[in-house]
Amino acid sequence: MRARETPALVVAASRLDVGVALAALVAYLVLIWIFQYRHVLGEPDLYRVIVGLMDGAESGRYLNSPLHYDRDFGFGYLAAMYRFVPAAMLHDPDRLTPLMNQVGFWALAPGLVCFWAAVRLVHGTLAATVALIVFAFSPMMVELGTSGHPVLPMFAFLSAAAVCLFLPLQGGGAVLAGVAGALLLLAGLLCRGEIFLAFPWLVLSRIDSRSMRTFFVSGILRSLPPLAALAMFFVLQRSVVDTQMDQTVGHYFFSFYHWATIVPGFVYMLVGCGIATALFGFLVAAWLVVSRARGGGFAELLGPLALVAVPLAFFLPNPQPTRHFLMCLAGFGILFGIALGRRPALGRVALYAAVLVLVGGNHVLAELARPTLLRQNQAHSPYLPQHDAYPVTTHANIGWFWQRHAALIARRERWQTFGDMIATSCDPATLVFSDEGPHVFSRLYAHGTPVRAERFVLGPFLGFQGERAGHKFIVLEKENGWPQDAVATVLADPALRDYKLVQDPWTMSRYDRTSIPPDRAARLGCAPAR
Repeated sequence: MRARETPALVVAASRLDVGVALAALVAYLVLIWIFQYRHVLGEPDLYRVIVGLMDGAESGRYLNSPLHYDRDFGFGYLAAMYRFVPAAMLHDPDRLTPLMNQVGFWALAPGLVCFWAAVRLVHGTLAATVALIVFAFSPMMVELGTSGHPVLPMFAFLSAAAVCLFLPLQGGGAVLAGVAGALLLLAGLLCRGEIFLAFPWLVLSRIDSRSMRTFFVSGILRSLPPLAALAMFFVLQRSVVDTQMDQTVGHYFFSFYHWATIVPGFVYMLVGCGIATALFGFLVAAWLVVSRARGGGFAELLGPLALVAVPLAFFLPNPQPTRHFLMCLAGFGILFGIALGRRPALGRVALYAAVLVLVGGNHVLAELARPTLLRQNQAHSPYLPQHDAYPVTTHANIGWFWQRHAALIARRERWQTFGDMIATSCDPATLVFSDEGPHVFSRLYAHGTPVRAERFVLGPFLGFQGERAGHKFIVLEKENGWPQDAVATVLADPALRDYKLVQDPWTMSRYDRTSIPPDRAARLGCAPAR
């Protein structure tokens, strides 16, 4: 405690910090509730999740459905859906979509409370409140929070586990807290496997650094709950989905790690965390490291630095979408809290005003950078430009949040309508070219209509095929086969000569060189959407 601060002032400041945290949490949740996705999902990958869930329920194969997305590392989330969601919802995208979005919202609310509590246990109330504000009101989280992505319950379980593992307990209490933390981490792993990237944060945040010996002993003891969670997860994973970890991890590194992805990766990280947050975050981290190296107390930085560095190194070559940097953002928030806690001359009002300027500046910079980043994206993207009223990109948080959010909903509604029209095909066999294939294909299940589905492969092109009400459908994603021309490939395949063809007009690219012949064009609007 600083000499000039009386106990009464410390208590008053702490109460103010708690009040600001509560106000920020309420404001954020109200904002998220207003803008929450309801009848559409926030990401293309979520439509892969919903197609897998519906096929598993429809076919009776459940977790064994080959259409599942991210089953190897998210099988717990999928299993919970099958166990607790009414069967009627699992067969209808219009009922399952709002439920998934609600799961995201109700997971995020306690997750933020636990995140604040975990940071408070290690770094104090002020740092926890600053970290909460920087994290919650970032461009990434004001968008992600409106969605139903499994990363949100993962974050909630991670934060709850951190509370257990950061409690200053000894003896039997510490053992019980460790067991609870391990079980919560296991639950998080069952939602999203990437939670393991935060394990160094859990180990280092309260590590005993009084000597080298105590550092290693404490590190080993603090590693036991995360290691136990990983061991239990691998046992469950092998028994449920029979995954070969060496093949899975090896595929990730060989698929994404290229020098050419580093610079774009930093750009995605900047716009996701917030340009001001990321740029100042690196400066703050450097300042803290230098100052603590000289004056002691460096151990306090180990946890948040690891929370930034480890996920950054892992996801930098695979930065889309920006939610990959969620844990980096949390680490930046903690570092800001630590740094501002060392500036008592600012006073609480000035300090929180500076934090508000930072988070507001992120959104202003996102809008100012939008035209330049869009031009760069269009210069390198193979897709033909879409002439939206408010041009944005799907995977990068650029522009004003509310305008970008509205633009993304408008795009999703277009594909929703397009998918519903596909279901009314006049032809017995219809093939659709679309790089929003999972969204389009999911509409075949509308109103609980049974669909017999499986994956479809045509050379380098991937997609889905299914039979609905006596009609056959194939939805082919073109991106996988670039630079080959998808239409030309289909026209050259005699096995597909009975299929009539239709092109998604919003995912056209420079590789779409062949037009659909008039005699192969699909006719829509005959069959009822049901």
